[in-house]
Amino acid sequence: MQQFQSLQRLLIFYTLTLLAMLSVYYFTMFYEIRQDNKQDSIESFYALQYEISELTNPDNTDIKKVLKKPFLKDISYQLIFMMPSGQTYIHRHTRPNEREFRGITFPKVIASLPSSSNHYSASTVNNNALIGTIELESSHKIYTILRHKPLDINWISYRYWLPLMIAIMFFTMALLYTLKRRANWEQLLVYTDELSSHAKDAYITPPFIEKKTTAEFLRLGHALSRISYQLHNNHRRITTLKHRLERLVDHAPLPMLMIMRHGQISFFNQRFEQVFATPFQSDSNYQLTDFVFAEDETTQALLYKLVELRVTRTLLVYGLHNKKAYQLHITPWFGEHGQVHGFTVLLNNINEMVNQSADLQQRNQQLQRQLDEFNTLKSTMGHDLRLPLEAMIDTLEPIDPSTLTAKQNKTVTILIQTSHSMLTMLNDMLDIGEIEVRKTRLNIEAVDLYKLGQEVSQSVVERTKNQGLELLYFFIPDSPRCIDTDHKRLQQILRNLLDNAVKFTTAGYVALTIDTVSNTEVLSIKNRTLIDINKDTNTPENTEINKENASHAAHDWVRFSIKDSGIGIDIAKQHQLLTYLNQNNNQNNRQSQNSNQANNPSKSQNLNYIRNNSTEKGLGLNNANSFARLLGGFIEIKSTVAKGSTFNLYLPCKRPNYQPVYHLNPHLTQIHLLAVIKQPLRADYLRRLCAYLSIPATISTFIDRSTLQQLRERLAKEKQSLAPILLLDYEYYEEVNIALSNQALASDKDINFEKIKIINTENIAALHKKAEDELSVYIDRQQALNSLLADTTLPKILVSMKAERRIPSMLLDRCDGFLNKPIDVALLLSELLRLTLDVRQTLIQPENIEEDTKENTQENSSQLVTAVDEANSETLAPLILVVEDSLTNQKIACKILAKLGYRSVVAEDGQQALDKLKEQRQEIALILMDCRMPVMDGLQATQAIRAQGDDIPIVALTANNTEEDRSACLQVGMDEFLAKPINKLKLQEILQTFIKS
Repeated sequence: MQQFQSLQRLLIFYTLTLLAMLSVYYFTMFYEIRQDNKQDSIESFYALQYEISELTNPDNTDIKKVLKKPFLKDISYQLIFMMPSGQTYIHRHTRPNEREFRGITFPKVIASLPSSSNHYSASTVNNNALIGTIELESSHKIYTILRHKPLDINWISYRYWLPLMIAIMFFTMALLYTLKRRANWEQLLVYTDELSSHAKDAYITPPFIEKKTTAEFLRLGHALSRISYQLHNNHRRITTLKHRLERLVDHAPLPMLMIMRHGQISFFNQRFEQVFATPFQSDSNYQLTDFVFAEDETTQALLYKLVELRVTRTLLVYGLHNKKAYQLHITPWFGEHGQVHGFTVLLNNINEMVNQSADLQQRNQQLQRQLDEFNTLKSTMGHDLRLPLEAMIDTLEPIDPSTLTAKQNKTVTILIQTSHSMLTMLNDMLDIGEIEVRKTRLNIEAVDLYKLGQEVSQSVVERTKNQGLELLYFFIPDSPRCIDTDHKRLQQILRNLLDNAVKFTTAGYVALTIDTVSNTEVLSIKNRTLIDINKDTNTPENTEINKENASHAAHDWVRFSIKDSGIGIDIAKQHQLLTYLNQNNNQNNRQSQNSNQANNPSKSQNLNYIRNNSTEKGLGLNNANSFARLLGGFIEIKSTVAKGSTFNLYLPCKRPNYQPVYHLNPHLTQIHLLAVIKQPLRADYLRRLCAYLSIPATISTFIDRSTLQQLRERLAKEKQSLAPILLLDYEYYEEVNIALSNQALASDKDINFEKIKIINTENIAALHKKAEDELSVYIDRQQALNSLLADTTLPKILVSMKAERRIPSMLLDRCDGFLNKPIDVALLLSELLRLTLDVRQTLIQPENIEEDTKENTQENSSQLVTAVDEANSETLAPLILVVEDSLTNQKIACKILAKLGYRSVVAEDGQQALDKLKEQRQEIALILMDCRMPVMDGLQATQAIRAQGDDIPIVALTANNTEEDRSACLQVGMDEFLAKPINKLKLQEILQTFIKS
């Protein structure tokens, strides 16, 4: 019974309970019997008193008669009767089996009697008897002792034996129940002992399932069986995994080991034993530094104090005996509370790689010396070859064509063109762009600044997308559309500055802005420029500029601002860069520069220092600065470390043409533009554009529920007069969602275990409050965004640097339009008008808009009639739409088509192609579509045409003749693929195939 102590204790408790109840019962019963006997004695005494008090002058005979009364029959008593004369009589009676009275007891007698009674009595009751005194008025006294009746237990009576029998019956039942439970427990314990993780291969029901037992034992048995089966499966799985792990570790091709927290090696595999020729012994105290060492002191100190390592590290170490190089990967593993328990180490033999790297480094040094020698030779060759070419050009250009015959004139023209081509090729090959070219070499012509800015920004779109940057391009509305300058040189300068900005910007944005400034402002910034304005002969006078630009006197200079949020340049390095570039600009050619460096070693060292240490952002600025000065302008630097840089190119505003870029449309005044833009600079640009075009706009860099409520109230007031439309920046939408998820995940990780030791309770509460506030802000913004997107009555345009296919389809389905950054203003305005057309038709139309609409309709009708008349007057040759952004390629394509007998019309980008196709669809028989174009490329234009249900033949023109490009063109709906340069015979074959008539 020792192993069933719980049952034993339960049985003892039950038995003691029954005994206590029996004891209470019998004690109560005996107590009541004793009290009844005492009451009988008292009643007998009062009856005796009554009988005696009825006697007037009692004598002994009367007393005897009274004693024979029934109330004294079963009572043992002793009565002493004392007469007034002093004569005394004693009467005694004892029940059988009781002891006799011994001695005579006289109770105390009270002398005086109460006046209201003829007798007096007094009695005292103890546990054995009643002692009383009766005194009559006649002076007779009676002293009596009445013994109580003894306890007479009649065990035959049910009141004595029945409770005992019931208690015995309950005890027997409890004993039987306990024995039954004991048997169940014995079966369960035997069943549990027989459960073995090595022998139990299947689920087995408990052995007492067929017997009568309680439900809890059945459930406990089933639970034990299931647990045993699961434990067995887990044990087998653990054994299998342990076996696999042992085989993987022991037979791994790389040395592996485990290190305890204090640096002692607890295990290493067989490969480690082979490499370091050391067998593993569990009782040996190995250290990592017994096998490897590091050349640098920092790594060696880390190997000695691994307990301080809390992140995974990759170190370069060497074998202590074989001296081979190893790449050591060490990873700490942590316990439940964040403490380091040990480290896992993996060694990779990279000795051959290190030797190869050393050899390559040595060869690189040799190649660098050869490259320096080649640069010196290249400079000399460039100068020597360039002089004859320039002399040839200078000799041929002054020749008057009128003095020559046609053949001689043709020969001179060919020589001049060839010389220019050779000079350009020589400059490109030898990279001598920084050598100042004489102004006679510039091609000064009217340059469309807006289009040039688009082309330059589009050239870096892919790079900005790949680096996760935002690209901004904005042309200030009141700036001149065209100025006289060299298109190629200006394009090179802007491309150079943009490339540098993208290269040295890891996050944020790169922006190109074109605006105008006055000569007064230019003079105030001379200290930040790459030239000294006061001493520069190319700086135009203010009076000269104003003479050419009388209508816009304040527009003296055109400013091209390239702004980025990159690494920046500190003040000292800016001065070094300015000094270097100014010195370099004053040198006439590379030969004189090399000679000066040779004669002045300190200056050479300074230049090398600037190139290598000052800022890599300055590389290439020498070329840009040379071209800027050549065009009569200069470059300004403004930069702050870790905040970004701004490079401003200033060019004189010569012969400006103020052709409008953003066309005013009265219908735009009926649109309320709601814009949520992530980048503040882009939001500022959009505000300026809306102000110029008189577009009511609400533009913000964030939106929450409070601002959304104000916005809804404003829209409710403007419901009858303005058509709202939402312009949503996808990068802002993505930022809110990512920040919200990160903040939610980080809310439990703001205070780690190590920081708890040094941060008090108030700081912890402050950190938690800050995290909760930030989380609530992002939740607020996300709810506001979701509310806007859920409004089906509000048209939405999504803008992003990402391609449309990379935007979640769920978000695209909730938007009505999509535009890529940098935003093309023409496309933006077109989308605004298109998506608000239905709402604007229901608005109250102002009279001036209705008149403009009628005028535009009449003008378009007259133009259409004129176009039809002109078309009827021409020949019926098929019309080919040539979509090409390059002017040279346009001329070549049109010339080839003319020779083949086809008419042609030109579009510079995909958007223009859509417009021309809409205007002349009945005439155009085929489209030659370039794939790479600004604004809208050929693939997007083809998708738009096919989306309209137009099956016009479209032939792709591209310089990339690859299978991937061919597949992409055919996938969007193009019919044929033609590589550049255009082959006349192949083009003729394609045209004959698709144009049957």
